[in-house]
Amino acid sequence: MPMASMNETPSKATKLDIAPPAHPPKILVLDDEREIQSLVAAMLKIRGFGCDIAGSVADARALMGRTRYDIVLIDVNLPDGSGLALTEGADENAPLVVVMTGSNDIQTAIKAIRNGAIDFITKPFAVGHFLQRIDKAVEEWRTRRSLQYYARTLERLVQLKSDELSRTSRQIDEVCDMTVAALGAALNLKDHETADHCQRVSKNCVTMGRMLSLSEFELKNLEWGAYLHDVGKIGIPERILLKEGALEPEERRVVEKHPIMGHTMIRNIEFLRYATDVVLSHHERFDGTGYPHGLQEHRIPLNARIFSVMDTLDAMTSDRPYRAALPIAAVAAELQERAGSQFDPEITEVFIKAPASVWHVQGRVAIHA
Repeated sequence: MPMASMNETPSKATKLDIAPPAHPPKILVLDDEREIQSLVAAMLKIRGFGCDIAGSVADARALMGRTRYDIVLIDVNLPDGSGLALTEGADENAPLVVVMTGSNDIQTAIKAIRNGAIDFITKPFAVGHFLQRIDKAVEEWRTRRSLQYYARTLERLVQLKSDELSRTSRQIDEVCDMTVAALGAALNLKDHETADHCQRVSKNCVTMGRMLSLSEFELKNLEWGAYLHDVGKIGIPERILLKEGALEPEERRVVEKHPIMGHTMIRNIEFLRYATDVVLSHHERFDGTGYPHGLQEHRIPLNARIFSVMDTLDAMTSDRPYRAALPIAAVAAELQERAGSQFDPEITEVFIKAPASVWHVQGRVAIHA
């Protein structure tokens, strides 16, 4: 069973500076009258703001193409069109627009606000009124910048927390994998042929599970259950477990208790609660003649039915003292012959149709023989 590295440590809580950047807004003034340009620039200077000046819509577009402005003061009637054209198609990142209009053109100002402008200032300008409207526009800009900055900060914080949770989740998975490996190692102390067999059959079960469209959660529990399928043999006396030759009937009855013993061992381990089906039912047969409960057909858990096919694959493609490893073609023939009696016919069909190269076997010669 592959084990991930445990060297990663969760990152410490990250402190984020949530204060929005402090700098004056960049302001563009669009008006074709030089007197108005000079007057507006002077009034903005009172508040400590500089500005760029444009005398036409074209000039304004050129400047906006090079500089990102925060606030734009626009006149409506210009030589090459209406300054309101700058408000068309504006998005949430567009500059705030304040319309400068004559006192007799209030309907134009209302239309501009409907199109996205935040305010209007009437001409001729009174200094106090102008500064009041500018202060309002700057305050709205700062509020919007703060909200945007907080939103970006929150997104970053959520991402950091998500990354930390992902690392924690991976570490939990690593601990679970290590626990499963430790249980397998305990069995391997009694039966030295178990470890490699468990790894291969576990990997093959996951491969078959993917072919059957199992979820990642189901695949992980299938992987663990397959790896631990014989964990109950820890409770079988070594004189029986390692006996050479045929077992006596009473000895066989003892061995056949290992699925229940294994289930008892792991059923109260919280993270293995959904992996117990293979441990308990891996010796059930499709026709109901298996043990320990004589389950039949689809009453046998799916993961146990998958395991039955993959266990036979590993047994037949592994070297034995009495024969060499058999080719996968022989495995397919055996499964097909016993489909419906020992094996689930649907899983058998999926196995037969799969490329032989996808399976992990003891000797690669078994694939090509």
